[in-house]
Amino acid sequence: MGIHEKIRAVFSEEQESLLSARQEMQADKHRYNELLPGYEKLSSRYEKILREMNKVLHISDKMSLAMIRMETEIKTLLDNAGQGFLMIDSSLKVQKQYSAECARIFGRKIGGLPFAMLVWPDEPDARAYLELQLLQLLEPSREKRPERISTELPAMIERDGMRIRIEYKRIDMPGVIEEPRIMIIMTDETEQHQSREMLEFLSTHDPLTGMYNRNYLDLWVDKEYRQTSGVPLSVVMADMNGLKLVNDVFGHRSGDGLLIRASELILRIFREEAVCIRWGGDEFLILLPDTDAEACQSKVRHLMEAFEDSEPSPIKISMAVGTATLTHPEERFSELFVRAEKEMYKRKLIESRNVRRQLIEDISGKMYASGIEDPAHIARVTDMALGLAERMDIPRYSSQTELLQKLAALHDVGKIAIPKDILLNAGELTPYQREIVQTHSEIGYRLVFSLGEPALAESILSLHERWDGNGYPHGIMKDQIPEPARLFAVVDAYDVMTHDQPYRNALSREEAISRIKDGSGSQFDPVIAEKFVGWLEERQLPPGG
Repeated sequence: MGIHEKIRAVFSEEQESLLSARQEMQADKHRYNELLPGYEKLSSRYEKILREMNKVLHISDKMSLAMIRMETEIKTLLDNAGQGFLMIDSSLKVQKQYSAECARIFGRKIGGLPFAMLVWPDEPDARAYLELQLLQLLEPSREKRPERISTELPAMIERDGMRIRIEYKRIDMPGVIEEPRIMIIMTDETEQHQSREMLEFLSTHDPLTGMYNRNYLDLWVDKEYRQTSGVPLSVVMADMNGLKLVNDVFGHRSGDGLLIRASELILRIFREEAVCIRWGGDEFLILLPDTDAEACQSKVRHLMEAFEDSEPSPIKISMAVGTATLTHPEERFSELFVRAEKEMYKRKLIESRNVRRQLIEDISGKMYASGIEDPAHIARVTDMALGLAERMDIPRYSSQTELLQKLAALHDVGKIAIPKDILLNAGELTPYQREIVQTHSEIGYRLVFSLGEPALAESILSLHERWDGNGYPHGIMKDQIPEPARLFAVVDAYDVMTHDQPYRNALSREEAISRIKDGSGSQFDPVIAEKFVGWLEERQLPPGG
C-alpha cells in the first residue's frame, strides 16, 4: 500500500471515530454532563480539521497525478525522440531512468552500469581516459571549463555496425540534486552516414556494375595522370554486342545481368592496376597506366578468351574492342580516346556478320537446351521447306532459300521468352495463357530484327497469319503475308501434325494431308498447299515423315 492510500485509510478511521463519539455524546445519560459542551466544541473543531485535511489530501492527489502524468509524458517524449538520453553522477554509472533508444543502442538494460564500460568494453585505456574526462566535467577547474572539457570527450563511437554521435551536458540543479550530473545524448547516425557514403560512391561509380563512372575520369586525370609522366598509357574501349537484343526480348533484368557478368570478367582480367569505367549503356573504358601496346593487347586477348569461355545466359558475352597507347608526353590525352573509339567501331563493323551468326547459335542452343525446340524438328522442316521451294522453282542456292533455312532454324525463337510452364502445358490453355503464347511471333520479330535480319523478322512475325485473314498477330491476308511465311506455314503445320505433341498424339500421314487440303484457301495459300501435297505424294513419305 502506497503512502497516499495509508493516509486515506487513517483519515477514514478518524471520521468513523468522530461519528461514533458524537453518537455517544447524544445519549440521554450524558445530557446533564457539565463536560458535554466542551466535548461538542472539541468535536466540531476536530471535524473542521478533518475537512481541511481532506482538502489537502485531494490537492495532494491531484498534484501527484499531475506529476505522474508529466513524468509519463516526458518519458514518452524522450522514448520517441529517436535519441538516447541518460544521466550519470560521480559514480559514472547510468542512472535508473534512461530513454528506450539507449537500450536499443546497447542491446540491453543499462541502469547501474558504468557508462565507459558500455562504450568501450574491450579498450581499457580508452575507458580510463573517458572516465577521467567525465570526472573533470563534474568537477571542472579554472583552467578547464565545462565547455572545453565537453569538446575533448569522444563525440563519435562505432558499435555493432552503428555510428553513434554523443553529446555531454553538465546539469547543475541547486536545491534539487545534491551534486551535478552529466546528461548524455546519443544519436544513431548510421543511416545518414550510409546515405552520405552512398551518395559519394554514386558520384563516381556505376550503381549496376560497381565500376567507376564517367565522372571519375576527370578526377583520375587531375589526381593521378597529371601527377606522373603519363606514359606509357594504354586505353581499351569496348562496346557490348547484343545488349539491345537481350533487353528487347528477355527484358532489362536479363540485360542488366549480362552487363554485370561482363563487368566482372573485365575487373577479373585487368585487376587493380587498371581503372575500369562503365562509359555508357553498353560501353566500357579501361585505362592502363604504365602499360605499353604489347601488354595491352595481351590483356585484351585474355579478355576475349574469357568471353569465349563464358556460358550463354541468355547469350554469350561478346564485345567489339579498340585500343590505343600514348607513348610520348607531348601527345594529347583526348586523342587517345578518339583513336581507341575509331578502332572499336571499325572492329564492330568488320565483326558484325560473325557476331550475328554467333548470337543466332547461342539463341538456338538455348532453345534446344531448354526443350523449347527439337533439333530433329528443325532438320525435318528444313529438308521439306527446301524440297517444296525447289518444286516451286525457287533456285536451290538463292537468297530465298537462304532465308528459308534461317526461318526453319528460328521460326519459334520468340518462344524463348514464354514461361515454360505455359509453353509445355499438356492441357488446354486458358484464354490468358493462349494470349501469352501468341506473343511469341512479335517477340521473335523483335529478336531477329535486332540481329539485322529484317526480311527474316517479317516472315517470323507472319507465320501464324492465315490466307483468309483470321490469323494473328495482325490479321493480314493472302499476298500481304510474305511468301516465305506462307511456304513454311504449310511445312511446319504438317510436321507438327505428324509428330507427338504435349497436348495430343501424332496424326497419320494421310490424316495430316487431309487437313492440309481442308485448310487450303482458308489457313494456307491454296497454290502452295496444292504443290506441297503433290510433292509429298511424289516422295511417298512414310508415316511420321
